[in-house]
Amino acid sequence: MKIIAIISQNRRDFSAVLQCENCKQKENLTSGYDDRNYHDNVIPNFKCSNCGKSRNDLGVMQKPTATKYADYEVV
Repeated sequence: MKIIAIISQNRRDFSAVLQCENCKQKENLTSGYDDRNYHDNVIPNFKCSNCGKSRNDLGVMQKPTATKYADYEVV
């Protein structure tokens, strides 16, 4: 799953629309956390509810998603 649009963000908490790289199914993410660990390790392991595949299952390499704040910043 990849982020195609961030709907709202308050500090590091955000909600977004995700899209499956395999079947193009769109899903809403109601609670996410905007840091490197979440973008690099958690989101690539999300399984699509339609086809059951994750980005890691497909072997898709995605360029790193930019965070709104650097990890060392206190918000």
